Amino acid sequence: MVNKDLFDDKAWFIAIGVSEFISAPISEIDSVKQSKLLELRVFDIKHEIKYTRGSLCDEFQERDSLNIQCDKTREEIQYLDIEEYQNNGFVKAIAGGTYRLPNENFDKPDRIVIEHYYKTDDKGFYKPFDFRIVRFLNKEAKEERGEAK
Repeated sequence: MVNKDLFDDKAWFIAIGVSEFISAPISEIDSVKQSKLLELRVFDIKHEIKYTRGSLCDEFQERDSLNIQCDKTREEIQYLDIEEYQNNGFVKAIAGGTYRLPNENFDKPDRIVIEHYYKTDDKGFYKPFDFRIVRFLNKEAKEERGEAK
């Protein structure tokens, strides 16, 4: 499903299935079971490819962020749901469950950068229509806000 050669070696994926949520490096993407998958986002700093379907009976729709036509973009930093950091890159979520984050050099990401895409409607207002995951930020990373482009 995913051509790993389109991404750098620090690429990450997030898979959302009917009964599981997986967050892991691209090197482990072959372990994802497509039969139970509803959404898959594979991303690195340059772009994201998203596969989505509304139900298990539907075909996947693919979107590459490099092909998005928009009037404006804006980056937003969002805090992740983290109660505590566990061993080997896993975190316990405040809302329950665990998930994995990048853990190179013992970085502890606590935020994620999202890029929003906007189009102008017939009244001249910007309306969001899509977004992509850009990267994780660790606790030591300086708070940075993306500028509108």
